Amino acid sequence: MKPDDAFLSAAPHLAVAGLSRRYGAFTALDDVSLAIRKGEFVCLLGPSGCGKTTLLRLVAGLDTPDAGRVLAHGADITRLPPARRDYGIVFQSYALFPNLSVADNIAYGLTPRRERARHRERVRELLDLVGLPGAEDKYPAALSGGQQQRVALARALATSPGLLLLDEPLSALDARVRDKLRDELKRLQKKLGVTTLMVTHDQAEALAIADRVVVMNAGRIEQVGTPSEIYRQPASRFVAEFVGEANWLAARRVADDVVEVGSHRLVLGQALPAGDAFSLFVRPEDVLVRERWQAAPNTLLARVADVAFAGALTRLKLAPEGMPGVTLSAELCPSMLSRQTVVPGQIVPVALPAERLIAYPEGARC
Repeated sequence: MKPDDAFLSAAPHLAVAGLSRRYGAFTALDDVSLAIRKGEFVCLLGPSGCGKTTLLRLVAGLDTPDAGRVLAHGADITRLPPARRDYGIVFQSYALFPNLSVADNIAYGLTPRRERARHRERVRELLDLVGLPGAEDKYPAALSGGQQQRVALARALATSPGLLLLDEPLSALDARVRDKLRDELKRLQKKLGVTTLMVTHDQAEALAIADRVVVMNAGRIEQVGTPSEIYRQPASRFVAEFVGEANWLAARRVADDVVEVGSHRLVLGQALPAGDAFSLFVRPEDVLVRERWQAAPNTLLARVADVAFAGALTRLKLAPEGMPGVTLSAELCPSMLSRQTVVPGQIVPVALPAERLIAYPEGARC
């Protein structure tokens, strides 16, 4: 049995095994394997140049891998041309035909051409589905960016594909339109049950919309997991730094689950990895500002250096006593502020919950 046979034995809806792609001396994709279940919404997340768009292009047949396989329902489609692969695709740039009406854009891939009545009905169904009823006779130039992307989505869904590929489809839109269309895209995908693979560099977008997130870095997969797993249990320092905000503390081993930061000893909720020096990670919302002092593990005093109102949250900058040069970011919700007043210069008790602290060995790849 070859190394990837066991991985593919369950015959997922879509799978890539050992996929690599090089452009001269640059390795865009390095031995990537991934399986996607039927009806699943998966986001490829990562910075520019990490390989996520290359992976999407290989799945679509728009590029050819140097090694590895692409499989649909267990069948090898690695060398099939795009026209023989069962997918619809939506690009960032909409890619609509400017000289064709909305109806003709959507119906472009429908066959046979002579069944115009059936095509008109299908176009009406899709326009209702994407929230553009009655737009059949309009042209792309008369539509807003959000409307054009809805038409592009309708065109991708016109042939009822088994797979929907989305290449940064919302990044060209302004923030309010992007958020609205993101929610509608998620609702539509669940309603249709179409297996979806989406490329994005927007972490908030990936966490909000995906069933699973694939975090990529330098042509490799760093972690695959649910949005909660990616955010709460980052598998590497890169994932911890790329997804969400974080505090980092230089720490040294004291015991299997105890580290020293400055003059403080902090208990962790799990055993430390190998090594003596660590970077300790904790989210700002997990830094707890207490109303009054009560001696307890992982509790210390900090001076409030700054208070910034941010709508639903108030952000604090804290300078912990006994940790020279360290600044902690914390986030307080309105209910917490209603019970206590926090002002710059104030000394407050701060707790760092053991179960929210994660230690990464110094020098770990990021």
